[in-house]
Amino acid sequence: MTRSSLIAAEWTKLRSVRSTPSILAVATVATIGIAVLQAHTTVRSWDGWGPRARAEFDPVFSTFSGFQLAQLAFGLLGVLAVTAEYGTGTIRATFTATPRRGRVLAAKLLVVGTVALVAGEVLAFTSFFTGQFVLAGKHLDVGLGDPNVLRAVLGQGFYVATVTILGAAIGTLLRHTAGATALTTGLLFLATTVLKAVSPDDSTTLTHWAPGVAAEGLTWTTFHDPEWPTAGFGLFVCLTYLAVTVAAAAWSLIRRDV
Repeated sequence: MTRSSLIAAEWTKLRSVRSTPSILAVATVATIGIAVLQAHTTVRSWDGWGPRARAEFDPVFSTFSGFQLAQLAFGLLGVLAVTAEYGTGTIRATFTATPRRGRVLAAKLLVVGTVALVAGEVLAFTSFFTGQFVLAGKHLDVGLGDPNVLRAVLGQGFYVATVTILGAAIGTLLRHTAGATALTTGLLFLATTVLKAVSPDDSTTLTHWAPGVAAEGLTWTTFHDPEWPTAGFGLFVCLTYLAVTVAAAAWSLIRRDV
């Protein structure tokens, strides 16, 4: 099978997974709906905020609250992009048609990663513009040309793609939807707590390696919490997770039987 045919086949498989539209719908509602709600809440309560709260307010980061839920949806999308084929048994036909399994994995990750990146960036920009429109009612809005803003919006979309590829890589390793979903969820939501628990007092070195904290490092604009890594280090953490999990998935896929 040629490379273009393989990519087309993986695109068809992703579209045929019945949960894909539902997952994208949940992510859309979560990101945009919560962005609007958060912005409205800020506008209504701003006059009662103290000096410290106002100084720490980040007009971009605050509108991305919905991505806390959306990342779970995209992680599940990545998991199902792989495990659905194992669940139905069609993976055998795939490997019969394309014995070079590394090419199959590369095509899967390319397709699901591209879809997630495009969807993530669309949602990030939509959430940003929607949130800023509401914040403008109190003159709290910022534009893409303001310091760190464009980087933060692009970073949020990139993180969505990172989470999706992580889910697909973990799905390749475990080959079981429930187990892969549990591990992906734990990595996204529990890693910070675990790393903080084993860190020396007041040290943030380990927690900076949690995916969720890396995302915060990517998406701050006006207020940089000391517990967040820099944007550059957040990017490095995401790329490290991608390199390690994809390499492990490729090794597992090539070495194990179906």
